[in-house]
Amino acid sequence: MASSDTRQQQPFPPAAPANPPNEAYRAKSIATRLTEAEFAEVESSAAKAGKKVAEWLRDAALIQARAAQEELTDPILLAEVIGMRSLMLNLFAKASQGPLSTEDLRKMSAYADSIKEQKAEEFLAQRHRRNGSEQPEKIP
Repeated sequence: MASSDTRQQQPFPPAAPANPPNEAYRAKSIATRLTEAEFAEVESSAAKAGKKVAEWLRDAALIQARAAQEELTDPILLAEVIGMRSLMLNLFAKASQGPLSTEDLRKMSAYADSIKEQKAEEFLAQRHRRNGSEQPEKIP
C-alpha cells in the first residue's frame, strides 16, 4: 500500500508531449519509387522552396488532395469568358438595330474589358457563399 501512496504524491508533473497539442502527430507514411531524374526534379523543387524533400512531398500531396475536394476555377479564364459573353451580347443587341460602326465595336470591346474582372470576382464570391467556402479566388 505504501507504494500506491508514493505514486499519488509525485513531486514533478508528467512530461509534456513532444508535439504541441494543436499539431497532430504524423504516424502514417507513404512510400513511392522514383527514377533518378524524377528524384532530382523533386529534390530541386524542395530545395527551391527551402524545404526538406519529405516536407515538400507532403505539402504537394496535400495540396493536390485538397484541390481535388473543391472545384477550382481559373479566375483569369473566367474573366475572359465573361468579357467575351458581354461583348457577344452587346454585339448581337446592337447588330439587331442596324449596321455596326468601328466606334461601336471599340466601345463594346472597351466596356467588356472594363467589367470582366469585377464580374468574375462577383461570380466567384457568389458561388463561394452558396457553397459555404471562406475565401473566393482573386483575379491577379
